[in-house]
Amino acid sequence: MRKYLLILFVSCAALSSLWAQSATPAASDSSILAVDEFYTLVVQNHPLALQARLIRAQADAERLKASGAFDPKLFSDVSQKYFDEKEYFQLQNSGVEIPAWFGFKAKAGYELNEGLFLNNQNTVPGSGLWYADLSLTLGKGLFIDQRRAMLKQARLLQEAAEFEVLTAYNNLLEEALKSYWNWHQSYQTVQVYQNALEAAQFRFNGVKQQAIVGDKPLVDTLEAAIQVQDRQLKLQKAQADFITQSNTLETFLWLDGVVPLELKAGTTPLFENPALVNLPQDWLINHPILNAKSLKIDRLDIAQRLNREALKPQVDLSYKFLNQPTTNDFFAEYAINNYSWAVTASFPLFLRKERGEIAKTEVKIQEAELDLDLKRLEVNNKVEALQQEFRLTTQQLLEMRSMVNNYQRLLRAENIKFQNGESSLFLINSRELKYLDSQEKLIQLEAKVNQIQAKLRAAAGVLAP
Repeated sequence: MRKYLLILFVSCAALSSLWAQSATPAASDSSILAVDEFYTLVVQNHPLALQARLIRAQADAERLKASGAFDPKLFSDVSQKYFDEKEYFQLQNSGVEIPAWFGFKAKAGYELNEGLFLNNQNTVPGSGLWYADLSLTLGKGLFIDQRRAMLKQARLLQEAAEFEVLTAYNNLLEEALKSYWNWHQSYQTVQVYQNALEAAQFRFNGVKQQAIVGDKPLVDTLEAAIQVQDRQLKLQKAQADFITQSNTLETFLWLDGVVPLELKAGTTPLFENPALVNLPQDWLINHPILNAKSLKIDRLDIAQRLNREALKPQVDLSYKFLNQPTTNDFFAEYAINNYSWAVTASFPLFLRKERGEIAKTEVKIQEAELDLDLKRLEVNNKVEALQQEFRLTTQQLLEMRSMVNNYQRLLRAENIKFQNGESSLFLINSRELKYLDSQEKLIQLEAKVNQIQAKLRAAAGVLAP
């Protein structure tokens, strides 16, 4: 009889060490996917990560487009009229135009006009006429115009794109890490009930042998068999959940954002104790969402500057230097008195369109500022709440680990009492169930703490690489 009691004691001791076994890494023939490796794979290959990088490329393209407004431009105008076998006129004007900053524009060109009925103002020397035309806006458009406003806004859009990329990364990685720790939790649960099933099967065999020789009643074998069935059902449920979580995890695994990957058979997670989250002191100042909203206000300010510029009168001054080329010396016929100039001015009387545009943009700025203030408060409160939740859940995790150890000690004590004939199989099973339940809750808390850590870092905008 002592032999069979020893068998029972060994089986219960094996069950009491389930946590130590389930917390160990996978077998040597299994591949391990650590959370850092998973993080890197998501950042480098997930389609949403690649789409986030396209935001930056799109902003670069917008800036390139806005810069094109300052590109030099070649031009050539040719106009002819023939009627009744006569050349009425032929007008040719070719050159280069160079736009510059502060409403300044330079143009250099060559005119060659001829014909029987040429307009007097288009009459030029037989060899043509070279000119240099300088124009300057003195009123509306002197300090800012549509071209400069678009370029400044494109630069701000380029900066905002970086924050949008970080925000997209934060959102993606938060979901990815949540999935990883759900996968880790399901894997650990499978290990717990796998070991529990082995221990229950071992106990059933021992009780069965005792019942055969008459040392135990046959009803004890029925109870031990029920324990085996219970462990089998819970193991099957855990295995089904592990398959589900593995499939969910695979949605984050890609090759170059094109080819979806599958987990290799036997791939297991690697547990890491959650570390205390120490956010940078300037995390709120550098938060990507807040900075993106702040840059939106800056873009509206530029638009408002352009709107206010429209309240000024339109005054354009142009001065054209004229020169008749010769064969020997290009400047031989140049004279300072050869020029043309022009001034154009206009001003709307009521400015209703301009004042309406200013009022509309002012409302947009106020809305953006209120939205920024509200978002700053929301982000700050969310981070503080998650920090508090992280601290409390970490304390719960420590308490639960202590509780698991205490349940393990109770189980060992019950085994000793059973060995001395002072306990029963029912009491040992009761201790084991509480021990298994505490282990499962511990695994859930470990996953929860790591998920809160990921949520906290994402909410603070520091989860992205």
